[in-house]
Amino acid sequence: MRLLFNVVVLISIAFLSACGGSGTTDSSTNSQTGSDTTGTPAEMEANQPAPRANHDCTIPGKVLEGNQFWIKEQEVLVCIVADSTTVDPDLGDSHRIVEAYNTKTCERIFRKALPVNVSADFPYYLAEITYNNVNKMVAIRGFNSIYCFDVATQKLSSAMKPAFKKGRLSEDAQTGMIKRLEVWENYLVGFSEDQGTFVFDIANHLAPKAVLPFAEYKAGENDFASLFLLTSGADGQQAIVPTYDAEKEQFSVNALLDKPAKLNTNMTESAKNNRHLVLRPMDAAAPAIAVDMLKRKRMALPADKATAKTQEILEWMKTQQ
Repeated sequence: MRLLFNVVVLISIAFLSACGGSGTTDSSTNSQTGSDTTGTPAEMEANQPAPRANHDCTIPGKVLEGNQFWIKEQEVLVCIVADSTTVDPDLGDSHRIVEAYNTKTCERIFRKALPVNVSADFPYYLAEITYNNVNKMVAIRGFNSIYCFDVATQKLSSAMKPAFKKGRLSEDAQTGMIKRLEVWENYLVGFSEDQGTFVFDIANHLAPKAVLPFAEYKAGENDFASLFLLTSGADGQQAIVPTYDAEKEQFSVNALLDKPAKLNTNMTESAKNNRHLVLRPMDAAAPAIAVDMLKRKRMALPADKATAKTQEILEWMKTQQ
């Protein structure tokens, strides 16, 4: 009888072992049947599917070439549209409707008609360089006004108009036309016909504010060279003198510093309208920054001038013309 009991016990133990009766599970099998949610945030992000190469949404209405922009990572398409609601009886299509679409579903998530852009046949345009990962904004330029669309909140800013340090004269009907507009870090940088370059701070997406130049030099009739000091990086500044070549239709933000630096802004107003400028880093041991405003570029200083007094550097700069 005892022998029979022992045999039954042995058979039962063998049966439980075969069925996995120990209650433990090999976690390595989870990845076979479900998503792996382990690892560092960077590893998890790396495991996410890459953005699609294309979307298959069709925009109702008419869109000019270059007037639509797809933010792949956000799956949002922003465009400027003309349709039957904005047709002018005399001038035809009016491209002034801002629309945004969710490209996962092709559902329209935003639509707003902007005011007539001086004339109904003057289109609004998306800025040439219109988006970066810092601010996630799409900029829109009209004849003489600007709007910003916040991709994250799907809201449109109020209208902005360029501001300048000194008064500007109106030459003809083209004066004030915004010829170029780009998004650069937390700023909009642009060029206006006969008026020169301008900057907006768009850190507050729905309430951008104009940034006036630190210094400005009148290089010729309706030709102004403007130097802006913009916050860049953790606690530094970048100096820019934007340039626009009308013949080549080329625009450059034209940053003067290799990397942002803390700058001493203690300079008399009378010194800010000259051709030659000397900027000083807050670090007294750092070399001076010499700027030729007429040529809109930084001048390389020889070793014996890099830490010289400002007046000595200015005198040397005049000899290099």
